[in-house]
Amino acid sequence: MQQKKLNVMEEKNTRKTVIHEELNEKQQEIYDEWLSHIKSIYGEYGLFTWKITPNGIGNGIVVYSHLTKTELDLTDTDSW
Repeated sequence: MQQKKLNVMEEKNTRKTVIHEELNEKQQEIYDEWLSHIKSIYGEYGLFTWKITPNGIGNGIVVYSHLTKTELDLTDTDSW
C-alpha cells in the first residue's frame, strides 16, 4: 500500500516562531517623543499594534495607537 505524501501546508510545524525587532537610536527617539505626546494629551498610553513588514533589504515598521487611532511609521530606509 502506497502512503500519501503530505502537502507542505499539511506538515506539522515543530519549530517556535520568534519575532524580534530592535529600534535603532533614531527610531527610538521618534517613538519616545510620540509616546510622550500621547501621554500628555490622553493621560495614558493605551494599546498599540506593531506591524513589521520584511521586504528583503530591511523591515518596514509601523505602530498603530488604538487610543488615538493614528499610526507612526518608524521605517528607516537610510539604515538599509
